[in-house]
Amino acid sequence: MSTFPTVEPEREPESTDEARKEAIRFADRNLRRDESVRTHIHLGGLAVYWIFVSVGIALFLVWSWHLGAPERWRFLNVEQRNDLQMVLLSAVGSSFVTEASRRWLHPRKD
Repeated sequence: MSTFPTVEPEREPESTDEARKEAIRFADRNLRRDESVRTHIHLGGLAVYWIFVSVGIALFLVWSWHLGAPERWRFLNVEQRNDLQMVLLSAVGSSFVTEASRRWLHPRKD
């Protein structure tokens, strides 16, 4: 008589046809479903990024136009120009502070 307990291994789960097909595709490195989701997320992120960059460039161009153009060619009033300047400078300032804090709080260890 043995003093060691016996352990019964768990039964293998039932395999379905869909699971077998997916396992074969996975073994062949054919991961289309996962890659298509990642591709859509990547393209969506790029679109949002370039929209923000384009809007920022357009705002900067309008602001710089109003700095150099004669008064009769300007299309924004003084309050609108000040609001535009505040938005642009706060965006530049926040990006500077973010980058500076990243460097100071997490110095690179090369």
